[in-house]
Order: sequence, then structure tokens, then C-alpha cells
Amino acid sequence: MDVLKQLETKLQGLVQQRNQYRDELAALKADMGTHDEELRTLRRRLEDLQADQAAWQKEREGVRKQVESILKMVEGIE
Repeated sequence: MDVLKQLETKLQGLVQQRNQYRDELAALKADMGTHDEELRTLRRRLEDLQADQAAWQKEREGVRKQVESILKMVEGIE
């Protein structure tokens, strides 16, 4: 009978440990979901910034060409 009680106690401890691990796993999965969403947001932000940078570079190149054109016109006047 004493052996049965020991086994029961051990089994209860293992069940509690399993439940604890299950809860910890659920918390980790929830935390991972939060991090995944944050990562997706950061990636979208990076893509937006890269698109902005490309647009600014294109605009800068256009302005550079305009300045070159104006300088050539000024040189032609002199």
C-alpha cells in the first residue's frame, strides 16, 4: 500500500510538472506571436524606408540634372 501511495504522489507531481510545462509552452507561443508581429511591422517599415530612399535618390538625380542644365545655360550667357 505504501508503494501505491508513493507512486500516486509521484504521478501527481509529474502531472503538475506536465501542466506547468504546458502553461509555459503556451506563454512562449503567445510571446513568439507578439515577436513575429513586431518583426513583420519592422520589415514593412524597412521596405517603406527603402522605397522612400529610392524616391529621394531619383529626385536628387533629377535636381542634379536641372542644376547642370542651368549651369550650362549660365555659361552660355557669359
